[in-house]
Amino acid sequence: MTHRQSLLALHLTGVIGPRRLKSAREAFPDLLDLFGASEEKLAQLPDWTAACARKVLALKEPLRRVEEELERAEQSGIQAVVEGEDGFPAVFNDLYDPPFVLWRKGKYLPEDEKSIAVVGCRKPSAYGRQIALRLAEDIAKAGYTVVSGLARGIDSLAHQGALHHPKGRTVAFLGSGLLNLYPPENGPLAEAVAKRGALFSEYPLQARPLALHFPQRNRLISGAAKGVLVVEAKKDSGSFITVDHALEQGRAVFAVPGPIHNAQSEGAHALIQQGAKLVMGAEDIFHELHDLGAEAVYKSRSLKASPSPGEIQTTEEEKKVLDKLGYTPLHVDALAREAGVALRRLNEILLLLEMKGLVQQAPGHCYFKV
Repeated sequence: MTHRQSLLALHLTGVIGPRRLKSAREAFPDLLDLFGASEEKLAQLPDWTAACARKVLALKEPLRRVEEELERAEQSGIQAVVEGEDGFPAVFNDLYDPPFVLWRKGKYLPEDEKSIAVVGCRKPSAYGRQIALRLAEDIAKAGYTVVSGLARGIDSLAHQGALHHPKGRTVAFLGSGLLNLYPPENGPLAEAVAKRGALFSEYPLQARPLALHFPQRNRLISGAAKGVLVVEAKKDSGSFITVDHALEQGRAVFAVPGPIHNAQSEGAHALIQQGAKLVMGAEDIFHELHDLGAEAVYKSRSLKASPSPGEIQTTEEEKKVLDKLGYTPLHVDALAREAGVALRRLNEILLLLEMKGLVQQAPGHCYFKV
């Protein structure tokens, strides 16, 4: 096996992370020697356990396993990028615990390093939804890539807002394997992200969305960005894990204020009290980052009139759905019946209409015309 194949083989065991790999490298400068070591010697490595050692040594025919996984990835348009290779985000090289293998669908460009992470709660209010969509689009409008985790709620809205801008780019870091997408209903959104950015995961292709994956994934969301913007989050929210990572990594932290009686805004308010930059508009982010160029671009593009709903092109199928929507939220089940569209297909159409800024989602799987 080559060094690259050795890294992939260790990665596929599912038990080797950055810290265990560091210990292995210190003991075995040539990682190929690791596969011939005894269980006792491996179990004595810092951060390793006997169970971990057995898992590694139980990997039969590691080269064949690696080749099978790479073939499976290729069939799905996915690539494995290993540390030091082209396409591996250079911003991760300075992290304390950088990933050593990433699976990627889509393209990650050098300009994607100029990015802002947008995170928040899974069940945002109507206010939070509106703000997340608008700020993400405005961030993209200024030439920044929007980074998030493709989770329900604010994460999904952040990606959608970026995609709403004609040239907007967005990158998602997942807490599951790229062939085991979570949440599953975000399949259409994931495909859209891959076309105008990239999907990344540091877990094997079929890895399940285990709870322990998400805090670890969050360090990549913050590490890939210049700063982290929190839009609606409770005090015990997972967004605070991302913020903690951001502070450790020297990234800026931003927060959007909300109604003082809304529990979803408690986290953002706490962050502001602790020194996070209060954000009332995207220009506050660019000003804090001393990016005068982005401020100028944002302002110049904001002066251009956005197309009216009548000027936005829609398919006959999309028009049929729009005709059944009003300004009062309508549940997707009722909308499917009235429009005569299968629910699965309706979800895809609604996502496209959201990206075009023609509809918006309300709590309880309801939609209304914008």
